[in-house]
Formats: sequence, C-alpha cells, structure tokens
Amino acid sequence: MVIGASRYRQIAVGSLLSLSVIIVSGAAVRLTNSGLGCDDWPNCNSERFVDVSSAHSAIEQVNRLFTGVVAAAVIAAVLGSMLRERRRRDLVAISWLLVAGVVANALLGAVTVWVDLHPYAVQGHLLLSMGLIAAGAVLVRRSGEEDDQPRSLTVDPRSRLLAILLVVGVSVVIVTGTVVTGTGPHAGDEDAVRLGVDIASAARVHGVSVMVTIL
Repeated sequence: MVIGASRYRQIAVGSLLSLSVIIVSGAAVRLTNSGLGCDDWPNCNSERFVDVSSAHSAIEQVNRLFTGVVAAAVIAAVLGSMLRERRRRDLVAISWLLVAGVVANALLGAVTVWVDLHPYAVQGHLLLSMGLIAAGAVLVRRSGEEDDQPRSLTVDPRSRLLAILLVVGVSVVIVTGTVVTGTGPHAGDEDAVRLGVDIASAARVHGVSVMVTIL
C-alpha cells in the first residue's frame, strides 16, 4: 500500500492533535487533584487495571487510556512515512522521534506516580510533552512542503537572530511556568510535595519572562 503526500500530512496533523489533547487532559488531572486517583502503574491500583469507581480515578484513568490514542497516532505517522509514495528521510526520522518521546513520557509518567507527584517529575513530564509538540509541529510543517523544495532557505541574519531569541524566550517562559505550578496549590494531589520556592517570587520571574518574550 502506498499513500499520497496529502494523506500523510493528515496523519501528521492527527498526531499533533492527539499530543495536544493529552496535555489538556493532563492539566485536567492536575487541576482536579486527580493525579493519584490511580496510585499504581500500569494498573490503576493494586486490585484493578481500570478503575472508575471515583471521580479522581476516572479522570486519571481517561488521561492514561488516551495515551493509547496518542501511541496509535504516532505509530501511524511512522508507518505513513514508510509507505509514503516518496519516502523522505526527514519525515521518517521525525516520526520515529515522536514514538521515542511518547514511550519515554509514558515511562516518566509511571515514575511520576511512583514518587507521589514530586514536582521535579511532573515538570519533566510536561517539558517532554512540550518537546513532542514542537516535533509534531515540525512534522506537520515538513509534510506540507513539496518533496523537491530546498531545505536550506535564505534568511537574513536579523530575522534568524530574532527567531533564536523567540525560541529561547518561549523556553524560559515554559520552564519558569513549571516552577510556578510546582510551587503553587495545584499539585495534582492535596498531599503532594511542593518546591521550596516563594510563590510570589516564582510568579514574578515567570511574568517578567512572559513580558520580555512578548516584547
């Protein structure tokens, strides 16, 4: 079976959407204090693989089960890159990167549960997810380009510098944002450990980084 370029781009968009949705569902887990609604992994608890007997366990369970959708989407991206009518190395490499990232994040999610939502583990879980979003966005962009389009486009030095500064700024915003949430009240569970950082100072640093990046 061979698939066309337009069809593969649809697959790439689907993988990016699934990666985005699971971040939102993960946020719902955290904001509803459902992070330890399932206190084991891969089972929900010591008695059941799937447990929706309480609101917290149901919310966490939905987030976990959606990982299967994400896995299917990124595997489809890999298979599609192999079956594409004109196989391209860049699309194959990026799609395999998505698979590796999803597997790594699933394992990190297990560690996060095992350490009772320690903020460092939760931070790493989100940061890896944002890296997957970036890779997924690149896959969508690349899959929409013509196969013979040159990869080295001419960009003037000032534009390139501004682009680099934007990437750095957004990265700082995301990292400082995880420090704020790792210090603040939304831990994912009422008894989860918090970072020993003053919340006002953390929020101030994050806010300044946001304003500088916008500027």
